[in-house]
Formats: sequence, structure tokens, C-alpha cells
Amino acid sequence: MSAAELARPAGAGSTRPQSTHPASTRPEAASQDAPPPAPGATLLPILLTGLPILVVLTARLWFQTDVRAVDGSSTLIATTSLVHGLVLFILLGGQRSTMAGFFMAASAAIVGLSGLLVIPDPYFLDVPRPSDYLNTALTGSALAQIAIGALCLRADRTAPVPVVLLDGRTARVTQIAGVVALVLTTSLGDRLGEFLDGFAFAAILLVCTASLMSPRGLRSPLNVVLVLAALVSFPTLVTSGTGRLRAIALVLAVGYVFFLRYGRRWLKTLGVLMSPVMFLALGVWRKAYEVSLTGQHGNDTGLSSMFVGIGNFGTVIHVMEEGVDPTLGLSLLSPLRAALPAWIVPDWIPEANGYALAKYTDPELYGSGFSTVVTIYGEAWWIAGPLGLLLAVPLLALLLTKLDDWAVATYSRAADGPRSLLLFLLVASFVGAVGDLVWSGFHTWVVRMYGRIAALLILAFLTLYLPSRLVRPRFVSFAGPARGPSGARPGEG
Repeated sequence: MSAAELARPAGAGSTRPQSTHPASTRPEAASQDAPPPAPGATLLPILLTGLPILVVLTARLWFQTDVRAVDGSSTLIATTSLVHGLVLFILLGGQRSTMAGFFMAASAAIVGLSGLLVIPDPYFLDVPRPSDYLNTALTGSALAQIAIGALCLRADRTAPVPVVLLDGRTARVTQIAGVVALVLTTSLGDRLGEFLDGFAFAAILLVCTASLMSPRGLRSPLNVVLVLAALVSFPTLVTSGTGRLRAIALVLAVGYVFFLRYGRRWLKTLGVLMSPVMFLALGVWRKAYEVSLTGQHGNDTGLSSMFVGIGNFGTVIHVMEEGVDPTLGLSLLSPLRAALPAWIVPDWIPEANGYALAKYTDPELYGSGFSTVVTIYGEAWWIAGPLGLLLAVPLLALLLTKLDDWAVATYSRAADGPRSLLLFLLVASFVGAVGDLVWSGFHTWVVRMYGRIAALLILAFLTLYLPSRLVRPRFVSFAGPARGPSGARPGEG
């Protein structure tokens, strides 16, 4: 496929007149008019659910009948999680990406790949028979992942989403506003404290979204340079060796916008094939940072913080067997403690799970402010044991599908005015941060959004003097707009 084909909006290429797309044909209504699924379309979700479950249960039974097979059983379960998550990332949403697809890809990394890295030497599980508890954690995580994937497949919408473009002048003004915000953020630096990466995240997302939604999009060399430069500035000028998941959240948020306009399933497949390079780069990035601080790095991969969560899930299973009480959902209120003054927060609202878990994983650091992670699946188990994990399946599937629907709905109105665009960026930020949700649970996902929300609220406040409908929304049909004698689309310069 040529570069020109990639640069055109998804489905463009026909010379039929542009559709005006009244409200009834917006994404919410368009999905209702979608044709009924083909007979094979109902068979695929069954295979993608039944076959992985059969493999996981068989592997677990293998371990229970022969305890010496624990490593082989765990390897089979972790591999199933890895393959299942990556396949669903490619399939969910059709040509575009979805929050559920990102969740599946994150699970493939945090459960599947991490499990494969930990199985040979689960050294940080300070429990009897660490391999046994790791196997249980992998089994519970993989089964929950597969069940969530089944529900998301059932609710998946693959109908094309009409592309929304900003007016050319609006796109340029938005790009300038984002660049100015980024320059101010990096100039203030550490004086912004915990809000630094959130403000930079919002500014970079603003620049990238304006570039991707401009009339020329990635056919403009300037837009390509702006997107790449903005993305590179985050790890080099803002996080500088830390916050790898924050950088991934930004890339996923920008990727979500990218796929709304340039969605291709082969691009998602290419992303999966390139993922080993990404993980290698993340490991090198982390090791370079550790060397800059201490002169040496603590592990061979640089990815220990990524795979520690699945091992800590095994620790949670053990300590609950030993009599540690479940949180019964109170841990879900911990983001309030991070957002409100200490004198307002009642004592019964706990701190984040990561601080409490340190008592069992790193007792020498407990109470020092050290925090660790347990994955979203481990957090659900800590809430109410196996029942908590079971209840988390429909709740997480509902969260993923509804938030993705909201993202599409806000995207369809993003050109209505500046605050409509900022609302879309807010939802896209939540979608992109799904890796935080899988890696560390609800607390990290929400708390890391505080700085991004604050930045977007400030930008929204600065636009209050502007009319609520700055530009007329433009919907580009998948039939493609008509071209003039010069070959340019109407309204392009």
C-alpha cells in the first residue's frame, strides 16, 4: 500500500459526492443500521472464547495431577493469555482501535508476557511454593481476561466511524495553543510538581490531535513533524527515564485518534509484530536511567516493574489464605485520599493497595512511602477473593465498552467547538491510560489522570470567551468527498 493510500482517510477513494451526515447517521445511529452478522461471525467469538478456556483449564488440571508440571502448566497458561490478548487487539473494532482492544493488548503484556518472564525464577514471591501461587494467579488472570474478551466481542461495533475534521484555521490555532502549552510546561518543569507529566500529556495530545484532525492530516509534512516531535518530547523533556507507562498511555491516546481517521487492521497487526522492539526499547530506556543514577542496573531486562504485578497477585492469594481480610471494595475509594486534603478524608478510606501490599512483598520498605503493584486482576481478588474476580468480569467489560462508545460519541462532536474537542481529549486520555488500569488497578488509572484533567480544565476555562460552536462540524464519508479539477478536496488548501 502506497503512502498516499495510508494518508487518505479510511475508506476514501471514491468520487461520489460527500455526504452531509445528519445527526441520524452519526456513529451512535449508524451502528443501529449495521447489517446482520454473517453466519461465521458468531462462530469466531465462540472459538476465541471456548478454545483458550479449554487450554487454560487443561493446563491447570495438568498441574493439579502432577505438581512437577507446574512450570509447564504456567508456561502454557501465560502463552494462551499472550496470544489471546494480541488476537483480540487486532480483531476488536475492525479497522479502528478500541479501549477493549487496548485492554486485551495490555493484559497480553502484563499477564502473558510477564508470566513467561517470571516463571523461570519467581524470586520476588516471598511465599512457600512460589511457583504454585504464580500458577494460580496466572490461571485466574487468564480466565478473567478471556471472559472479558468474550463480553467485549459480543458488544463490539465494527461499523466505520465517520471521520471528523477540524476547520483548517481551527486546526492551526489548536496546534499553536498546544505548542505554547507544552513550552510553558517544560519551562516550569519541576515547579509543577506532580502535575508536570499531566500538563505535558494534555499539551502533546492537543498538538497531535489537531494535526491528525486537520484537513490535510498526515499528508502535510509539517503535521508529521509536529506529531513526532511532540511525542519524542515527552520521554526526553518530561519523564527522562521514568514513567514508561505514562509514555505508553500517551502513545495509545494518540493512536486511538490516529485509527479513527487512518484505521487499518494491517496496521494493528504491524503494531503487534513490532511490540518486541518496543519492549526492548523500554528495557534499554530503564536500564540507562538506572545507570545514570547508581552506575549500574538491577536486572537484565529493565522490565521488572512490568512483570512484578503478576507475581504480587500470587502473594495476595497466599496472604488471603493466611487470614488477611479482603478490602470489600473500600480500596476503590483510595483515589479520594489522593485528591482531597488529609483533614477531609475519613480514616476508613484506605491508601492505595500498593502501599498496603508492600507489607507482604517488601516488609523492610513498608511505611516508607514505597508502593508496588498487583494488576487489575489481583486487585479484584483482594476485594473479595475468587468472587471479586468473577464480579470484575462484567463490570470491566461494561466499563471498556461504554467508555469506548463515549469516546466515539465525543469524537463525532469534536469539531463543534473548542470545549467539545477538549472533552474528546479527556475521554481519549482515559482510553489511552488503560495500561495503568491493567498494570496497577483502579487507583493508578484514576490518580494519574488528575494532572491531565486539571490541564484540560484550564484550557477549557481559557476558551470560555469563544463561541460554543467555533466551526461547523465536517464529517467525511467513507465514500470519500468529491474532488475538484485540481484534485483537491473542497475546503483544502
